Amino acid sequence: MNLHQLRIFCAVVEEGSFRQAAGKLFLSQPSVSQHVASLEKDHSIRLFERKGRTISLTPEGRALYVLATDLLRQADEIPARFRDLQALRSGRLAAGVSPFAGYYILPPALADFRAAFPSVSMSVSSGNTTEILSDLRNGEVELVILGRNFPSSREPDLTYRILGEDPLVLVAAPAHPWARRGQASPAETPGETLIRFAGDCPLGTYVDEFLLRNRIRFGGQVETDEIEMAKHLALRGVGVAITSSISVRKELASGELAPVVLDGMEELSWEIQCVYSSTRGLSYAGWEMVKRLEEQCRSLLR
Repeated sequence: MNLHQLRIFCAVVEEGSFRQAAGKLFLSQPSVSQHVASLEKDHSIRLFERKGRTISLTPEGRALYVLATDLLRQADEIPARFRDLQALRSGRLAAGVSPFAGYYILPPALADFRAAFPSVSMSVSSGNTTEILSDLRNGEVELVILGRNFPSSREPDLTYRILGEDPLVLVAAPAHPWARRGQASPAETPGETLIRFAGDCPLGTYVDEFLLRNRIRFGGQVETDEIEMAKHLALRGVGVAITSSISVRKELASGELAPVVLDGMEELSWEIQCVYSSTRGLSYAGWEMVKRLEEQCRSLLR
């Protein structure tokens, strides 16, 4: 059974004869009769009662006609739906974000996307790296936005698109001696507390690698798995933090936090990236969102 056979069958029903259906479909009458006969033979049913030149539907024929008309209607709508999707007049986009990306990267991009394509529904879920990448593999989200783990092996079934490089910065509360001087030396760090990233926070691997490579040791540590929490702890003077420049841009501009120069940090940064399935790719809506995410990162990192 195929759509062509069903279309011929429905035409016979609607025209009331094989001859008129053949004329409507620009087919020969024997061809129309053959397609209907194939349907009946393949499924061991009788679709029409034939009395001379008059035909009427059997119960099986009526059931098939109801199903077939609905199926053909849906099939005929497919080109228009594709056009709507291409023009983003419909559709749905599901994204997963890390807490950092949910605070700083996605909102402006999402606002711009919604203004341009209000008919596309959007869902956003937040979680740690393990959770949102699992959602991506399971097809629950189309793309995820997060910072890259360092070092990390990239899975071959996923595509990693770099949105930008976010410089890392050492920050302290304004009353801290380092903040007043604007600099610190590795010899001073053993007497200070570091707000350290732990758990599944990808930024932690960058900071830990930097400290290990430069043999920098802090005297105390306060651990958190969230970049936003680290910022607020630094604001309260709990310790100093090596964190995303994007996350503290507002506080640095207002003077609530102060930047501190520490030798070796000049080239320290982490990748902000968008990840999606290499096999499924991205929908039209997904590509439009990625464009806006790239624009947002360019704006933040200029």
